[in-house]
Amino acid sequence: MTDVSVRLNGVPHPGTIVFAGNRDLGFINVWRDKLVPEDADSRRRDAVDIAQLAIDSFLAHSRVQQFYAKSIEEISAHIKADKHCEVAGLVLMKCGWLPDSEVIGVGHFRRTWSNNIVLDYLAAFPFATKPPAIIKGVGSALLWFISDIARRNGCGRIWGEATLGSHGYYEDAFNLQKVDDLILALPENYKACAEKELLWRAEGDPNTMKTETVEKLYEAEAANPPLIGKRSFVVSPSRQLAYHFLELPWHVQKQIARTFGLPKPGDEGLRDDYLFRVLFRQATETGKLGDLWNEVENKHPKGRPDENPFR
Repeated sequence: MTDVSVRLNGVPHPGTIVFAGNRDLGFINVWRDKLVPEDADSRRRDAVDIAQLAIDSFLAHSRVQQFYAKSIEEISAHIKADKHCEVAGLVLMKCGWLPDSEVIGVGHFRRTWSNNIVLDYLAAFPFATKPPAIIKGVGSALLWFISDIARRNGCGRIWGEATLGSHGYYEDAFNLQKVDDLILALPENYKACAEKELLWRAEGDPNTMKTETVEKLYEAEAANPPLIGKRSFVVSPSRQLAYHFLELPWHVQKQIARTFGLPKPGDEGLRDDYLFRVLFRQATETGKLGDLWNEVENKHPKGRPDENPFR
């Protein structure tokens, strides 16, 4: 958990960057439910779609045993133990002062076996630039956070895929000459971003921030929302099923698990990943994914039980 500072209507406000778990994913429904069909700003829908893709990627990679870190220190520990390990992170920026949404930013990244950082997805709250609550600095703080992870672990580069509307922002954030779709930040570039630590940390007097530097980056972020993400990620029916299951309340998840004979005698202390992994593995191995689909989709508020792909 890392404290940062953003601005609400020009006034510094605290935010917290946390590593997400399965129970933190419901914010996407809040974001999506605020969209209206007649909204002419495509950037808002892009932000929701990219946040959704970050969640889908998190669920899919977890399914294939990709390790997701729960802290900055955990990343470093795994690299120290195995210099070729692959570690991923889904991070959220949370706040307690915005009535519309506790989560105001999301980022998904991976440390590769060759010690680079792939920034898969990054998005800020889609209504951050719409009155009456103008929020600035969410994307920049998340980018600082990931750049600092790269700095701590001596990563070779940070790379990602900018959207059409965001490439200009990354020229300012990383001090790059030109960015098209490919963001390629070498150590001197991501360190320039990471060294802005005093600009983003909430501890101390926020008025000591370097105003000129901050304002320039905030203006670039407002003009070019810092979206990162590729739309080629395909959500399979099993991924959709897993996502809907994890959105259900904990007591409903346990109710569904009991339908399939879980937990087994001797199992103690059910964790989030127990039901997620064991239940889905058992349903797959016994050919009961169709039954699981019916159970989950009938209980999910946006479920589609009549579109069972496993029948």
